Amino acid sequence: MAVAAVSSTKQSLRAELKRRLRALSAEERLRQSRLLAQKVFTHSQYQKSKRISIFLSMQDEIETEEIIKDIFQQGKTCFIPRYQFQSNHMDMVKLASPEEISSLPKTSWNIHQPSEVEVREEALSTGSLLSSTTSEPVEMRVCQLLDASCCTVLLHFSRHDCIYEVQ
Repeated sequence: MAVAAVSSTKQSLRAELKRRLRALSAEERLRQSRLLAQKVFTHSQYQKSKRISIFLSMQDEIETEEIIKDIFQQGKTCFIPRYQFQSNHMDMVKLASPEEISSLPKTSWNIHQPSEVEVREEALSTGSLLSSTTSEPVEMRVCQLLDASCCTVLLHFSRHDCIYEVQ
């Protein structure tokens, strides 16, 4: 019974968050995304990290393109999600360049990602990682399980300003 209540509450919260995100204008999302990018660039964990995983933006999410470009400009290694639909598994795999994104196949959610059969370096199997996410920090738990050095930065919109948390 309690599990059903928690599930129902999560579903309601997700629906409310989607509604609020859709209510933000494109200009406001871009403004907040730029402010957030500047905060990320000055964050000590970002500055000292050599390997960073980051999500590719969906329409109603924080725009991460500026951060991805900076990762490469700073000579850091960038990893992006590759979701395997049949196994419900996600890896963070190496991205060669920001320009590569547009040539990647799209998922049913209209998100660019490397093909499931393409062999790429996987972030968690090859070293420590700074991870960004808009949801629960699953990557952080995986890093802890692997005894890897990992820091997760949660990126999300705020009604009044961009805010972020580091865990």
